[in-house]
Amino acid sequence: MRDDTARWDTPVSLSYSSSTLNIAEVELPAQFWVSGTDVLARFKDQSVRWPDVVGSDTYALTLRRDRVLLVGRIDMPLGYASGSGLAVSDVSDAFQVIEISGPAAFERLCHGAELDLRKPSSSVMRRAFGAEVMLYRFGDDTRFRMHVPRAGMQSVFRQLVG
Repeated sequence: MRDDTARWDTPVSLSYSSSTLNIAEVELPAQFWVSGTDVLARFKDQSVRWPDVVGSDTYALTLRRDRVLLVGRIDMPLGYASGSGLAVSDVSDAFQVIEISGPAAFERLCHGAELDLRKPSSSVMRRAFGAEVMLYRFGDDTRFRMHVPRAGMQSVFRQLVG
């Protein structure tokens, strides 16, 4: 049998630390797509836009006017609920999450983002380092979290530390 292991990159640890930049993988309890015509009104108190700072364990990342990514545990059934008009999908395995912090974090993120991060936005969706990501501040103004599709995380991570 042919050995093709040399054709594949060796997975790298999603951890990096220097005097100006720290990156670490974050394990979240759960992530859910929640879609519906009035989804933003339903999660108004938990809604996060750019450059809001998240300060709790359960929050709703605003993606567009009819969809949020809810982080944390929920008391909603999966699937479409005609009574509420919401569709809920568990996407916990679809995204890996890293936390980026340190004095150089914001500039590094600005360097890889296609949109100017100095401008506010009603969405946390960004194209950064060649991937569609969800980017927001967590805890304070100097700590960021990025949700990246699992298949693109190694590439995004290499560019971040590169």
